[in-house]
Amino acid sequence: MTDISDKKKLKDAVKASEAKYREMMQNSQSIIIRMDMQGTITFFNSFALTFFDYPQESVIGKNVVGTIVPEKNRGGHDLSMMANDVGFNAEGYAVNVSENIRRNGDHVWIAWINKAIRDDQGRVVEILCIGHDITDRRQSGQVRISTDTWKELVVVDTDIREDVFDAVFHICTEISIEGREGKSVGTTFIIGDVRNVLEKSRQINLNPYEGHKPESRLVTNPDLKESIKEFAQLDGAFVISGDGYIQAAGRYITVDTSGVVLPKGMGTRHNSVAAMTKETHAVGIVVSQSGGGITIFKNGEILKKISL
Repeated sequence: MTDISDKKKLKDAVKASEAKYREMMQNSQSIIIRMDMQGTITFFNSFALTFFDYPQESVIGKNVVGTIVPEKNRGGHDLSMMANDVGFNAEGYAVNVSENIRRNGDHVWIAWINKAIRDDQGRVVEILCIGHDITDRRQSGQVRISTDTWKELVVVDTDIREDVFDAVFHICTEISIEGREGKSVGTTFIIGDVRNVLEKSRQINLNPYEGHKPESRLVTNPDLKESIKEFAQLDGAFVISGDGYIQAAGRYITVDTSGVVLPKGMGTRHNSVAAMTKETHAVGIVVSQSGGGITIFKNGEILKKISL
């Protein structure tokens, strides 16, 4: 009995040691920043200093905007209110993905988890930001967001293939950044659980994909990308099957939105998509026309928010 007990204690100690080591490794490769409610940096960990290539005296006391956050994003949107937005939504959604900038001007994509730091009265006084680099460097000459570390979270318990989600997501980032003919474009994609989605929506425009052969409606086909961007200017949502076939564009979502609770500032499009994902096993992606960002919904909630 003593031998068995000693072995169990030793095994538990090894497990605890391994868990602590994994946590140390994770934290050692995490960008950890603290800032006040005005966006002034109060703490930069060693990995953050190395990653962004700043000496500590050059960042403490500086605002995140103009230091590690560009003053304008790729779509030309002013990011001066970013710190306030982060503070307001410090615990509002799972991950906030944003484009950041190193001291040498290189652009990178960071997935941030933001936590509120409160005073004795419960007021938010600082934000703790823990980030991981998710820049996709496999595309020559193109800086893209890698979905490798998080797309499984999106497609799990759905009928959506990973390559289909990837294709739709990267089309959304291009629409958000480029717009169409110099104008910002807002649009919606509903992916997966097609039968239920079509039952809970109706056509408000002529469906440009009706009657076309399956191979000419496959969202993973690069040749289809430009036509999707063109039809993104239509009112209504794209409906795409989990295996990648575009079933419709210009669909109006008819689901009741009264049970949806989203952060302030999100409009009808966001609420209707959240409601659709709550009522079905679909995933929704909204490209915001006003803010230039992308929001991913699942199970009626914000799964990810991307600031472009």
